[in-house]
Amino acid sequence: MITLLPAGNPGAFTGPAGNNTWLVDGAGSPGSGEPLLVDAGVGDASHIEALRAALGGRPLARVFVTHAHPDHASGVPRLREIWPNIEVVDGSSSSVPAGDGALEVIPTPGHSPDHACLWDPERRVLFAGDLLVSGGTIMIAASSGGNLREYLASLARVRALAPSRVYPGHGPVIDNAAALIDEYVAHRHMREAQVIGALERAPATIEDLVRSIYPALMPALRGAARETVLAHLVKLEEDARVRLHGGTWTLLR
Repeated sequence: MITLLPAGNPGAFTGPAGNNTWLVDGAGSPGSGEPLLVDAGVGDASHIEALRAALGGRPLARVFVTHAHPDHASGVPRLREIWPNIEVVDGSSSSVPAGDGALEVIPTPGHSPDHACLWDPERRVLFAGDLLVSGGTIMIAASSGGNLREYLASLARVRALAPSRVYPGHGPVIDNAAALIDEYVAHRHMREAQVIGALERAPATIEDLVRSIYPALMPALRGAARETVLAHLVKLEEDARVRLHGGTWTLLR
């Protein structure tokens, strides 16, 4: 049984109810499995109370943290206060007991270096953290460890699994992961072409590129746009397509 428990941290990047956390429990009678919480939330009281109610007085056996970003991981200390024997698991493991069975850990770096998903091969269900989100794209913060090349490789790995359903860290459940991944890849190719096109006209700073590619961008989103452009520039630099000198990026012909 899979139960959505919103983390209670609403915001522009987390969603109207905050992050999704997912309680994976046994399918049989109460107490038949080992309850696993996918992502820890932020320790919000409403989240903790909803989790207590869903557990029905049983202890939480373990929590799997998809990655170390605060909206997914900072609730761990509060969970440990309530359930001192809880096991905290991350992407360094290979499998995680959950409910009546076990889930495989799938390393999916890119959004962050430590990002990992959980995979149920029998039901073809994926717990995706910040790999996928319906109705938007995932920010790759290159200045804090994000890597676009790794992210694209992670998307390809998950697409090859052919999940029938995806439980993401934000937004609604995803029932057509392949189509969404294809949209993501096409979007990244389009954005890369925009960066190259701008540099074909003239060498540019990141701020120049943001103004060129996002001419009507709201000021609040400029930081995210800058990170996106930087992620593409880093990938192009790895491909020996661009060079940085004195804060200015130049296309190598």
